[in-house]
Amino acid sequence: MAAHDGSPANGRPRREDTPEALREELRVVDEDLARLRQAVRELRERIGDRADGPTDMTEIGALINMADEQDGFIATLEARRETLLRRLRAASGEDTP
Repeated sequence: MAAHDGSPANGRPRREDTPEALREELRVVDEDLARLRQAVRELRERIGDRADGPTDMTEIGALINMADEQDGFIATLEARRETLLRRLRAASGEDTP
């Protein structure tokens, strides 16, 4: 039995592999990245400015953990973005480095 590469049997690209679909998904990932980066920035500012932020060490630790988790999400989204860019180049017929 041959391995299935995910392409449809009729040879046409899947909807999610069209340049338009890839650009839309890339747009959503970019928006998510911007939102997460802003959230992390705000969390780290709250941690650094304790005058009106958390003063309890447990709460500060929780905020640091939350910011670190969001940094992990950002790394995952950045990897997804790179994958989408490669797929978009391939779908558009551009050479990839």
